[in-house]
Amino acid sequence: MSPVEPALAVSLKELYGLRAPASAVSLQRLMRGSLPGAEGRVMNQPGRGLEFREVRSYQPGDDPRYIDWKVTARRGQAYTRVFEAEHQRPVALFVDQTSALQFGSLASKAVMAARLAALLGWAALADKEKVGGWIETDEGGYWESPVAGQPRFLRWLARLVDCNRQLEAIRPRVPGQLDRALAAFRQRLPASSLVILISDFRSFQAQQLIKRMSRQYALLAIQLTDPLDYQLPQLNAQVEVDGETQPLTQALHQSWSQGFAQQQRTLRQALGHRGRFLELSTQDEKQLLARLLPGYNRKLSANKVR
Repeated sequence: MSPVEPALAVSLKELYGLRAPASAVSLQRLMRGSLPGAEGRVMNQPGRGLEFREVRSYQPGDDPRYIDWKVTARRGQAYTRVFEAEHQRPVALFVDQTSALQFGSLASKAVMAARLAALLGWAALADKEKVGGWIETDEGGYWESPVAGQPRFLRWLARLVDCNRQLEAIRPRVPGQLDRALAAFRQRLPASSLVILISDFRSFQAQQLIKRMSRQYALLAIQLTDPLDYQLPQLNAQVEVDGETQPLTQALHQSWSQGFAQQQRTLRQALGHRGRFLELSTQDEKQLLARLLPGYNRKLSANKVR
C-alpha cells in the first residue's frame, strides 16, 4: 500500500469536521495541565461561578452566603468558598498563513496551522467562550473580533480556508512582517483574552512584545517545526535562503541549525514563566489530537485528524 500523500490545503468541510473531536479538548486543561514540551502556566481568575476553586480567609466585601461554616468552626475564624469565574472569555487565535509556512519535509506547516486553529477554536466554543482571531498572509492580515456562537467562527474559518488555498510558491517573509503582525494583533486584543499564537516563528524578533503579552494575557505559543529546521540534508546542491541562492556548504549547515536554535531560545525566553510554549513537528501532523491530549488517546481514536 502506497503512503498517503500529505495534504497541501484544507477545506471548510474538513475544518468543520473537527468540531466533534474538539469537544473533548478543554482549554483549561491545555493551559494548566502538563504537556510534552510545554512550559509555563496560566492562573485562573477567582470569581463566583459553578466550579469550586478554593477556601480562603473571609475578606471584607465577600458575600456572607458563601461562608464555609465547617471550616470557620474548625479554625476559629471566618472562611469563604471561592468559585471559578463564570463569564465568556475572549479566545484570540493568531494563525500564520504566509507562504513560508508551506515549508516542510513531512507535511505542510500551513495546513497544520489551519487544523490547529480550527480544533482550538471549536474547543473554545464548546467551553462557551468567545472566539476570533488574526490570519496573517503574504498580502496582509485579517482580523475577526472574538464573539460568542458558531456563525461568526464559521465565517472566520471560511476566510482561513481561502487564505490557505491561495498559498503559492514559497516567498521569504518581508523583514519584520511577523513582528508587525503580532503588534497589530495585540492592539486589537480584548482584556482578559486567552491568546494562542500558531506559527513557525522564523524571523521572529519581537521579544519585548511577547514578554508584554505574556504578562497581560493568558498566552500559549505553538511553534510548528520540521526536521529540516534542525538540520539540512547532506546534499551537494544549491539552496535558497532568505531569497538568495547559496551552495549547501558545511558552514551553511551549521549556521542554519544554530540560527533555528537561537530563534527558539528567544521565543521561550520571551514567554518566560508566565506564558506557555508547545512545539509541534510535521512528524505529529497525523496525530495532532493525541499530541495535544495524550490522556484522551483512546477516546479520540475514532476521530483522528486526517
